[in-house]
Amino acid sequence: MSPQPARRRNGQSRTDSRREILDATETILVESGHDGFSIRKLVERCGYTAPTIYHYFGDKTGLIDALLEERLGKLVEELERVPLSLDPVENMRSLCRAFARFGLNHPTHYRLLMHPRADDAAPLAAGEESRRIMEQPLDELAAAGQVALGDLELARQSIWAYLHGIISLRAARPDVEWREDLLELSLEAMIRGWIRREPARRTSRRSPERNEQTQPTRPKEARPANG
Repeated sequence: MSPQPARRRNGQSRTDSRREILDATETILVESGHDGFSIRKLVERCGYTAPTIYHYFGDKTGLIDALLEERLGKLVEELERVPLSLDPVENMRSLCRAFARFGLNHPTHYRLLMHPRADDAAPLAAGEESRRIMEQPLDELAAAGQVALGDLELARQSIWAYLHGIISLRAARPDVEWREDLLELSLEAMIRGWIRREPARRTSRRSPERNEQTQPTRPKEARPANG
């Protein structure tokens, strides 16, 4: 099958053309990864010439970023639909659940989002927004002294690793009979492990014994030398 001409197909809008190019880009990235992706492969897959692709997206980086931004935008939409309350613990549970379900329901999108980007690549706006939404409840809990160990960054990494593990294992091992309540029970265990319902009490660093030893004493009354 020969590639389609550079101009749009009859009756096809710019939006339709971009959609076909982006869908083909996603397919190649999921199959071959970033290192295996090339404009030449894309031309063979989608039928548009390289000049047409560059016209729409600028260059290879612009093309991939446009795809990632679109997919992350869908994640942001899912997270923004989550009803929130005044309880950051419940908000954390609800957002983690929504994130995991997005990954489980869209495994192709999720695999694409987990591909590493170039070290010098600029942050994606939708990526930063999804991170902000996900981390807001944990930030509030940390500010209130309710994160175990008092280590916010460790808690963040642990929670992201947990979510990624649940999503990735389910996609990689469809042959396993995963429990239907795996996500909910694991979420509960994770939250119980990392979140205190009450802020940690601050205690004095000095022991009672040391406090007694260091209590100030009244100076003894001076006596005359000949007394």
